[in-house]
Amino acid sequence: MSLAKRVASSTTLILVVRLFQRGIGIISLLILARLLTPQDFGVVAIATMLVFLFDTLSEGGTQQYIIQKKSLDELDVITAWTISILSKLVLFVALLFSAPVLADFLNAPEAEAAIRVMALVLPISAFGSPKLFLHRRDLEYGIISKILLIERVVSFTVTIALAFHLLTYWAMIYGVLAAYTCKTLLSHYYAPYPIKFSLSRLKDQMSFSLWMLLRSILGYIRAEFDIIFVSKLYGADQLGGFSLMRNLSYLPSREIISPVSNVFLASFSEIKRRGDQIGEHIVMVLTILLFTITPVIGYLHVFNQDLVSIFLGEQWLAFSHLLPLLSVFTITFAISTFVQQGLIANGDVKLLSIYEMVTLSALLSLFAFFFTGSIDEFVAYRIAFAFLTLGILIIFCFYRFNLPIFSLLFICSQLAFACYISVYLSELKQGEGISHLIIGSIIYFASYLAICLFLLFIFQKHRILKEVIALAGRVINAKLKKS
Repeated sequence: MSLAKRVASSTTLILVVRLFQRGIGIISLLILARLLTPQDFGVVAIATMLVFLFDTLSEGGTQQYIIQKKSLDELDVITAWTISILSKLVLFVALLFSAPVLADFLNAPEAEAAIRVMALVLPISAFGSPKLFLHRRDLEYGIISKILLIERVVSFTVTIALAFHLLTYWAMIYGVLAAYTCKTLLSHYYAPYPIKFSLSRLKDQMSFSLWMLLRSILGYIRAEFDIIFVSKLYGADQLGGFSLMRNLSYLPSREIISPVSNVFLASFSEIKRRGDQIGEHIVMVLTILLFTITPVIGYLHVFNQDLVSIFLGEQWLAFSHLLPLLSVFTITFAISTFVQQGLIANGDVKLLSIYEMVTLSALLSLFAFFFTGSIDEFVAYRIAFAFLTLGILIIFCFYRFNLPIFSLLFICSQLAFACYISVYLSELKQGEGISHLIIGSIIYFASYLAICLFLLFIFQKHRILKEVIALAGRVINAKLKKS
């Protein structure tokens, strides 16, 4: 199977699985929002942020090392797996002992017990099958998708059953543990691999992974800085409302962009191995993704209060205005994620780590020492900072591998125009309640799709858009032949 077909097939499969997962996740979130309080969500947000920070520390770039390595053997896989296990076990112990200090620092001493229990994610996930490394490298996502589907159903069942019984945040904590336990067990059932331990390729992997680890840590702290800052400045109660709106607005980035980026890292690496330019390939991928996630921003701008009032309840209305603001980060996240994947495939991990270090230092300096405003002002300044640092990254990539900046800006402007017109048309209908939301949603998305198709027809000779149309045609023809 050609690279284009493998990428398209893997991407489609992941998106379908993620849509199913997110469908269950949204139902779970709606139920939990009715049963639990903003403080419950705040405690879970703090525990989750800390545990997955330590999980990021434990990864050490092992998956990226396996994906980008030109020649791979069993010792590479076993060494990567062994490093991951040892790292996770050490960091699990470290998190247990540091939990009281971290909870006090974040102005949430009530989160200490939750942090310690959720820390079990580290040893549980450590022993997942190493065969999954190879499946991701080879763009074979059938088994991975099956595991994710079952894991999500188990997590949903456990979380909701316990939420009705306990009526506390512990339901979410135990749901996460159930999900990771299920994922680890299923990985050995569906992707068995001989259990061996080795550190024979430690030196080879560390030369790549140390910079990759540093980049991952800096990137994660930068991504979770909002949770840390809001918790420290405003407390767990305000953090709960902020984190719920953040989770809702980040759905496209978390459930579409992040998993799909792993597929395209493998494709970028293969393109690089062939000696081809990856700049246009990155913009082509971004065109497809931005077409999907851009309308979310406009939609939340129009319907944020209706959505919160109908689906979450009146107790969350005070935070509803944050939805459209926070959703803007999906644009910066999408572009920066795929540009950075291009840099990784190009072998620029060290330079990327330096970039993360400098931008994170600037972020911490500006906000930790000089900001004292409200949550609304904090979000506005964070958006401005995100676009500024993204601009720097794009300019660097233009010089590094000739990223077509003007094509990217052109496509973004067209999508923004379609989004703006759709917002205008949907706001013409006034009203409230579920009927207003349904009719307004139909008007909005129908308008957006129609305008995008019109613009695509006008600019179909644009080089990037021609590639997008050709890729879509190949995918459709492949599906028709199978049927």
